[in-house]
Amino acid sequence: MLTAVLAILLGAMCASAEGSSHAAAKPKVALLGDSMTWIGGDSCQNDTGWSHVLRESGLASAIDVYARSGATWTNTRNTRRNPAHYTELLHDDNVVYNQAVRLIERADTSDAVPDLIILFAGANDAWFASRRPGIFDRETDDAAYPSSTDPACVTSLEGSLRLVTDMLHSRFPDATLLFVAPLQMAKTDAETIHLVADIIENTASKKGWTTLRADKDLPITHEQESKSHRYTYDGVHTNPDGATITGNYITHHILTSNPTHNQHHY
Repeated sequence: MLTAVLAILLGAMCASAEGSSHAAAKPKVALLGDSMTWIGGDSCQNDTGWSHVLRESGLASAIDVYARSGATWTNTRNTRRNPAHYTELLHDDNVVYNQAVRLIERADTSDAVPDLIILFAGANDAWFASRRPGIFDRETDDAAYPSSTDPACVTSLEGSLRLVTDMLHSRFPDATLLFVAPLQMAKTDAETIHLVADIIENTASKKGWTTLRADKDLPITHEQESKSHRYTYDGVHTNPDGATITGNYITHHILTSNPTHNQHHY
């Protein structure tokens, strides 16, 4: 029922926008994150990924995917600036920071300058928290991280978020950043997912950005996916039904929000 209602709403809103001579230009979108985004494919062609729904909505003029399976928000003491590194597994350099560096480097040499940057990560931070020492350390309220900051010196989830957010806003001051909290899954308890999501939301909020609480708003739950796979194919990654619900949720927010209302604190 939720999927059907959102699909009808999205269709009506897209039709309305197309019919208006004053409709805003379609944004260029960049996607950063972990496998929850990566499974949609670099061309957003796979229907197990929510990015497929975004592509099919026609909302974006272009979608560039920088997400990688196994990525975390949180850096480690061994993380280095390494945007060319490729792996689909947990790794010191497989972090959102390096995705942001890759986006910036590409934008510096092409017209791939995004209007909207969607950052959907945190599942691996919760799942592999023990592999990210310092993940739950607190940062002082006045902590600031210029783009030149060594990522190995920022090893908390909060600090890693601040570093990436400041980098992106500095390079793309006219872009909107939209954070999406990790989905619940069978591999780790809901409380840990909520803890990671709280940190993402609180950190983004201090900068004036919105976080979509997918961990609370969607019917994809640890309890359900642990018993039987309803919205995932393996207890973690969405199947087409889970991808549709997640994609409609994100796309609905984009269609109904007004980014100019954000008051960014830098």
